[in-house]
Formats: sequence, structure tokens, C-alpha cells
Amino acid sequence: MGTTVTGTGSGYRSAPAARAVAVLTALYSIEFIGILCAATIVVSFGRTHPGRGAGLLALSLLGAAALVCWHAIRLVAGRHRLSVPGLAVQSALLIGAIALATQRPAAGLAGVVVAAGVLAGWGRLGKPVRSSEPLAVSPEAGAGPARQPGRAGFGGVVLVLITSALVLGALSVRGGIVIGLVVLAIIFIPLERLFTLRPRRVLRAGWRTDVVHYLINGAALKVGIVIAVAVVGSALRAFVPPPFRAAIAASAGWAQIVAALAIATVGGYAGHRAAHEVPLLWRFHRVHHSIREMDWLAASHLHPLDQILIRSAAVLPLYALGFGRISLGAFVVLTTLQAIFIHANVRLTFGPLRWVIATPQFHHWHHAREPRAYNSNYAGEFPAVDALFGTLYLPAGRWPAQYGVDVSEPAGYLRQLVWPLRTAPVGRA
Repeated sequence: MGTTVTGTGSGYRSAPAARAVAVLTALYSIEFIGILCAATIVVSFGRTHPGRGAGLLALSLLGAAALVCWHAIRLVAGRHRLSVPGLAVQSALLIGAIALATQRPAAGLAGVVVAAGVLAGWGRLGKPVRSSEPLAVSPEAGAGPARQPGRAGFGGVVLVLITSALVLGALSVRGGIVIGLVVLAIIFIPLERLFTLRPRRVLRAGWRTDVVHYLINGAALKVGIVIAVAVVGSALRAFVPPPFRAAIAASAGWAQIVAALAIATVGGYAGHRAAHEVPLLWRFHRVHHSIREMDWLAASHLHPLDQILIRSAAVLPLYALGFGRISLGAFVVLTTLQAIFIHANVRLTFGPLRWVIATPQFHHWHHAREPRAYNSNYAGEFPAVDALFGTLYLPAGRWPAQYGVDVSEPAGYLRQLVWPLRTAPVGRA
């Protein structure tokens, strides 16, 4: 999918594109000046309060200003597609502006407007190319991996033993994980029966493997996030002066929750989109997109490294900026339930609210095996983020006919775990 996100070249001469370039150039100029002013303020703060960590922040702001200038030059030169590094820079600036708004509302909101305006301009200018060609599908395409008859050999026995050991290890780390699985099953199995999108058995093909994904990946995510916070998060905190972190931590609980959800949403979007557009990351994220039947349990069908990376993109900014446990807890609860719900096999659209809150219909199109839907709906909670970034695809009254990628993944948890290391990332992203 990443290879199909293309922009217009220097030959693009339409009036809307010309207006978008003009607006983006103006916004980049405002952003560049604003970053330099912020860097000047930080330098002054560092002089009056030595040893408070202002130096690294000032250097990072100067680096951001240089990158903004470079992206503006590329834009004027005719490069009409926002690259992944460009997305990362703008997302970081938007996250910083949201955090600043908790302490300096006027300056922070002004920064939010400008940074969001830049992203909206790129969304208008470089919308993904959506192919109108029909997708050729073999009769077996939706059937999933072929099952080989016969008894399991020695290698199969070893895989079973290792998988069992991983499950036991996961349970030792999170003893309540089975209770969580039972509670989710009690909630979502009746829900999928009452509002069924596609009739199917409760114990569909591959459910055992997805249960293993749930058990192991839940524990792996906990350990991975702790490591990411300890290593990467600690490094990022060095760029945020301690007084600023302390001020955010002392903010009102509601302000922290609102700002944290906004920051986590932007970070999660950027991490998810990078998982599609960066070939190395797509090798791991493709495991999740290989599911051919969508339901609540399919939300757990993913590679643990992919899950850790995407979740870290949302969590690390919160930790680095000093948000407290209240906001972090609210984000974890919301995203966990939301992720399961939007994968569910339910025909729920929520009417006009589908433009506000991510629904199963919204996320099912993200998994659709249909070229028109490629490169779309990356946000996990709020479709407005995709609308802003130019990646929203939500046709009214329609659902995807097929899900998955153009190749079949191997059967079994361990085979799926090593699949990204054994095969090239063929098929759509």
C-alpha cells in the first residue's frame, strides 16, 4: 500500500493545487517564524535558569525550523507529497503545540492551528491515488492458508512446545489475562450475534492462533512498552525542560486527559501510517493485515514488535512531556476497547457519528482488500484525523467485500512470528 501513495510532480498545474501550494507556503513561513521565536524564548529561559534542560530543546527547535524550511523548498520545487520524515516533524510540532496549550492556551492553540493547517494542506494537495481497477481474486483467495493433510512432523511438535512455553510465560507475567479474555468474549460474542455483519461460526478458522496472539502479545506489549519508556522515553525527556514537565503534571485532570488523547491520537496515526509506508515496518504490520475474517478476536492478530512500535508512538510523547498516570490510564482503556470494537463483526455505523468516532465500518475499510480503500483510515479513535491528513475513505452504505493481503500467511503463531524475517513484503500495504 505504501508504494501506491503518490503525489503530483512538478507538472501539476491545476488551480486547486496551485492554491494549496500558496497556502502551504504561507503556513510554512508562519511556522518557521514561530519556531524561531520559541527557540529564542527557550534560549532566554536557559540563560536565566541554567541547568534546567533548555539547551537540548533549543537545539531541537532549531533543527525543526531547518526541516520545515527544507520541506517548504521541496514543496515549491514541485514535490507535492508529504514524506514519512515530513509527517513525523509536523506530527511532533502538533504534539508540542497541544502540550503547550495546557500551559499557554493562546500560544498553544495558535501553534495547533498552524501545524494542523500544514497537515490539512498536505492532505488536500497529496491525496493518495486510489486505483479504480478491479482486483483480480482467485477462488481460493478468501479461504486463508491452505492446510496440509497428514500428521505433524518433528518440526510441528517443536513449534507446539515452544508456543505452549510462550503462553505459560505470558500467563506468569499477566495472570489476569485469561479473565480479560473471558470478559471480552462475554461482551463481544453476543454483540456479534445481535448485530451480525457476516454470518459465521463463533469458532471460526484460526481462532486458536488468535487466542495465542491475545495471550502472548498482551504480555509482550507490557514488557515492550516498559523497555521503550525506559530507553527511548528517558532520552526524549531530556529534550523537555523539567519545569515544563512539572507544570503539565500539575494541570487539571480533565485538561491532561483531553490533551493526552489528542497527542496520543496524532502519535498513533503517525506510527500506524509509518508502518504502512516504510517497507521494513510493513513486513511486521502485514501480519495484522493478513486476517481474512474480521471479528473482535482479530484485533489481537498482530506481530508483537509491530504492536509495540505503534503503541509506543502514542505513549512515548505522553511520558516525555510529563503527563500523569490519569491521562495515560484513560488512553490505554479507551484504545484497548476501541481497537477490539472496530474489528468486530457487527453492522454498526453510528449514523452521522461515524465521522466523529471510529466505527467498525471505518476500520473495516482500512483492512479492505480493495484498491480504492488502500492507504486510508489510519486513525484508531477519531476519523477527523484522517480527514485532516487526507487519508479518509468512508463510503456511505457500503462495506468491504474482502479483507487481507494478496498473499497467505503461514498457519500457527510461531510461523507468523518469524514470517516477516523470511519473506519479502509482497502484496499491498
